[in-house]
Amino acid sequence: MRETMSVTSSTQNKINKRSKKLSHSRINKIKLCSNGDNNDRISIEKNQQIQKAIPLLAQAFANGFFTEVNCRILSENLLDELAHKVYEFVQKQGELNRTLILNKFMNESLLNEFVNKIYIGDFEEDKIKTNEMNSMSIILYKTKDDNPFIHEVSVEGEKQHFGCRWSLPHSQFESLWETLEFDLPLKSQLMQYVFTVIRFDKANIDRTVIHCNQTILLYGPPGCGKTTLCKGLAQKVSIRMKELFNRFYFYELNAGSLFSKWFSESSHNLTRFFEDITQICCDPLTFVIILIDEIESLSMSRTSSLSSNEPSDMLRVVNTLLTQIDRLKSFSNILILTTSNLIEIIDQALIDRSDLILFIGPPSIKTIFHIYRACFHELIEKHLIYSQYQSEEIKDKLWNLAKLSDGLSGRTLRKLPMIAFSHIQQFDHFIHPEQLFKAMHQQLIYHKNTNNYLQQFNNQ
Repeated sequence: MRETMSVTSSTQNKINKRSKKLSHSRINKIKLCSNGDNNDRISIEKNQQIQKAIPLLAQAFANGFFTEVNCRILSENLLDELAHKVYEFVQKQGELNRTLILNKFMNESLLNEFVNKIYIGDFEEDKIKTNEMNSMSIILYKTKDDNPFIHEVSVEGEKQHFGCRWSLPHSQFESLWETLEFDLPLKSQLMQYVFTVIRFDKANIDRTVIHCNQTILLYGPPGCGKTTLCKGLAQKVSIRMKELFNRFYFYELNAGSLFSKWFSESSHNLTRFFEDITQICCDPLTFVIILIDEIESLSMSRTSSLSSNEPSDMLRVVNTLLTQIDRLKSFSNILILTTSNLIEIIDQALIDRSDLILFIGPPSIKTIFHIYRACFHELIEKHLIYSQYQSEEIKDKLWNLAKLSDGLSGRTLRKLPMIAFSHIQQFDHFIHPEQLFKAMHQQLIYHKNTNNYLQQFNNQ
């Protein structure tokens, strides 16, 4: 059983009163939803639960502060006590870094037994003091470990995999959100958008008056985190908004696999994929998130297809995709995420159907510094580097590396420490940071020289 609690920092009496009110009433309602026989009564109880949860979520989003507790075991009898222990433990930290992950609980026996990690975010400041927080929204949850359901078709005796369905929150999507660094508040913007879509629906906003397509398009060069951001967003939605729905599913469409040697089957495969989604969406207490990665391979402009004599199947696929997206608009419990490396070739009709169109580009020098700092922190925590991590000398060297790395993608930046580490020939149980700095500097020069050569070769 999973439970959401909102814990204010005023007095312990208020904490106990609020947690008791939230915890016990919602546990009973969740039991009723899963075991009751009267569908009307179940619906009423769930709606009451939702109406109480929305103001708490709105407050948490306004504060930009969530405390998410990944639990090994969730016992109904310990929800209150565990939430209070988390609250006290976070308060003891004094000062919190942005997107902080806590996984060492010292002498806290209850946390050591039941908790894997505590995630703290998404406030935009680099640091925040715990005594300055107006409230703390604590969410206890447990991830799933089951394998995804694979969507495949059999054509001429050969199976073709073109998509999968995950049940969220899933262990494979853990920590993706926290590893992402952007210059703009993209993560909070996306979360606020999803919450607004759901909030408008629960308020019965007339969609003929205020339009909402529930579709987001992320575009930009490869390796800058578009796909990871979509998966991380899906995970966070399933955690932070689980009081509003009973189940969350994440569908991932492998666009490239739709175009195979059975080219004429592409449109049919796409239709089959969306038919399964439609069936799942018929349950209003199930929230569905769809990711169509590199959507340009599906939605190449119909005009360019005609002018370049592309096969008619390409046109059928584009039309099928647009038709299916339009059909899904009748459901309020769905979110469509799309990514593209080449937005200029996407069909304009699909772009018009996107509520948010966000550019995800290479990180700035400041963001590169945060990425490198996170990499060094990981190596230090795992005892591969010996260092006083907070020393000014280390920070200065990280800034110098960040300046030299300007223009590189996030994917390249996160690979660099591993590649550099592999070039260090002599070390015992751990290495000195100076060795890694030198190796990373050499790899950056090599990488830039290689890119310059490839660019000159392509220009010939």
